[in-house]
Amino acid sequence: MKPYKSSDDIKSLALEPEYFYGLESKYDKIMSVLGGSSNFENNISSDLDLISISRKGLPKSVIVTISELLGISMEKMSDLIHISHRTIQRKKPEDLLNVYSTEQILEIAEVISKGVEVFNSIDIFTKWLHQEIRYLNYQKPLDYLDTSFGTKMVLDILGRVEHGVYS
Repeated sequence: MKPYKSSDDIKSLALEPEYFYGLESKYDKIMSVLGGSSNFENNISSDLDLISISRKGLPKSVIVTISELLGISMEKMSDLIHISHRTIQRKKPEDLLNVYSTEQILEIAEVISKGVEVFNSIDIFTKWLHQEIRYLNYQKPLDYLDTSFGTKMVLDILGRVEHGVYS
């Protein structure tokens, strides 16, 4: 594992499996997917913290981090969070997103953290995310990350994969 001086030195802890698997809670994993503690005033330790973050908004820089992790374009990312690509381009990295886009990013981050946990690798997870799977009528799980219902469905499928249920 790379020796980090602080969490600000890293782009995403999800890229460092040894560190990522040492995290105890789902909230720590979500925070690491979002770029570490540098994007938050306080640590995330409960759903109440997620609500607070949703209301305040995440910085635009998180969109870039998530799109790089998923291996998708900013255009696709803008579709997932329901903001026009042009609006994202106009925002500065520190500009905050609205409540709805922030909630969607948090849900996507939860899917990523669960996927890394299930597949033991961000690379294997992103390959799975881009594949057409039978359970989704041969659609890609990535295409379902644009709604709350879709992210819940993908989380359900990841749970099935984790327990060896054919999906």
